[in-house]
Amino acid sequence: MVYLAVLAGLLIVGGLGFTSIIAKNMAPSQKRLKMEQQRLKEDMDQWAGQLVPINKEELELFSWGQDKQVLRKGITTTAKGIYTTIYHEPILAYSYREYIGKAEKRNALLYARTAEHDFVYWIRKGEGTLFIDGQEVGKLSKDGVLRGKRTGKAIAERSLDEQQMMPVKVGNKEVGSLSLPSTDASKGLHERAFNFLKPNINDKEEQLFLALALEALVKEVVK
Repeated sequence: MVYLAVLAGLLIVGGLGFTSIIAKNMAPSQKRLKMEQQRLKEDMDQWAGQLVPINKEELELFSWGQDKQVLRKGITTTAKGIYTTIYHEPILAYSYREYIGKAEKRNALLYARTAEHDFVYWIRKGEGTLFIDGQEVGKLSKDGVLRGKRTGKAIAERSLDEQQMMPVKVGNKEVGSLSLPSTDASKGLHERAFNFLKPNINDKEEQLFLALALEALVKEVVK
């Protein structure tokens, strides 16, 4: 009888522990979103350090290389790292966390920062709501179209072309292109991430370009 009681107790404790793990990995509600975002931000405050401000020159040097990269896969996937220039200067830090759900209906939270701006993607059922500096910008569809919050019209988009480039348009103008990472080991980890940039890119275009490129960059890490 004592053995059965102990076994029953262990099963209850194990069940409660498993339930707790599941609860922590469920997609956050609107109310819990800010708490989750703040937790990722506070964690990043401790390890990201100072980032080099981004100007057009730094964008041109943005690479696939990362410092402090961590990728964990278990019940869910988490990842974080700091993207650098080809000269190893830290310019963009990110933290990504997936929640329980089907792969085709991905639920995740992506928080990233540069020296000037904060980016948040709240991904629900594969569609992302984008926030820049705390303001909701719009929704990014699975096919890479960002539609503005107020108008519902496309304000930016990305696509994959035949050369395995990912051009990004803001309005109807291409402002830059993301190069998918090379499989050629001789090029190393710090090859350039962006193949083309508009010569006179302005701050708004730069923010939207980075926002769309960022989500694609992190997808490559966690896919």
